[in-house]
Amino acid sequence: MKRYETGETATYGIYIARNMFDVRFVGADGEALEGRKGGSYMRLPTWLVVAVGPALGGMFVMAFPLLVIATIFGTLGVGLFRKLGGQRHAYVARSGWQPAAAYFKHDQTEGGGEGAGDPEMAQLETEVAERAEAEKQG
Repeated sequence: MKRYETGETATYGIYIARNMFDVRFVGADGEALEGRKGGSYMRLPTWLVVAVGPALGGMFVMAFPLLVIATIFGTLGVGLFRKLGGQRHAYVARSGWQPAAAYFKHDQTEGGGEGAGDPEMAQLETEVAERAEAEKQG
């Protein structure tokens, strides 16, 4: 089987990485194969995808109720952990995804955080302010 590298043009199909777990789909002939840096991919034959697809779907259907039950017990377990006196370390057991949390914490960079006192950053801020002022006037 032919080996494809990340960024190389490929034909329509599904590609799987040989050296890491990564699956990519190329939607048209001649598109670049996007993937992880340094990835080496091989194209899966269509007959294999058609044969294995229902088996993977069936495994998901059979495992889904177990995943729901595990999630419920996990959530109850965190509540029980907190009630039993684990308040101090309960944040470790809490699951949650907060992608905007770092964005809204502006106080971390002001006065000593990363980028504070950087002369290059101060120069860029001055340049941006000057350009904004010039656009207002002109």
